[in-house]
Amino acid sequence: MFFGCDKPKTRTIESIKEKNNDFYDKCRKLVLGENHEGQEYFFSRKVEGVDEIIITYLGNIITAQKDTLKVVNSVNFSGQLKDARRGSGNVFIYDNKNERIGFYYVGAAGGIPSKVENGSLIFSYSNESCNQSTAVSLCDSIPQQIFIKCTEKGGDLYSFTNGD
Repeated sequence: MFFGCDKPKTRTIESIKEKNNDFYDKCRKLVLGENHEGQEYFFSRKVEGVDEIIITYLGNIITAQKDTLKVVNSVNFSGQLKDARRGSGNVFIYDNKNERIGFYYVGAAGGIPSKVENGSLIFSYSNESCNQSTAVSLCDSIPQQIFIKCTEKGGDLYSFTNGD
């Protein structure tokens, strides 16, 4: 029943996305709080279809300015059926207070970095399509775009998205 002068609030696509992002961000912050480098965490929501996420805390990078960057891989699987689900990958960067600085959307689930080493994100591909490794340094700054080699002749370009 509706009383008063205001119309009831409806859920927009933006509010639904925001609510979903809150769930994913809570999962990432839970993993950050555990502080176990390399440990994979699996989360699943009861929804129509599949909504699963695997999060891995890769570790810290201490920048030249002595700031701490925390790196988290996030792979989200979704779809109507378990056997027809699709995965997408993101690399999230947080500060030392576990506040999100931004992220790289890397598309495929297999496009995420394998580790953090010497202040760099290490992307290592070893499959029939891609066979190269790329190190992306975050010591001096967070690049607005990164190029990840896939083969000797090509690769993928990813952009950094600030904040939320």
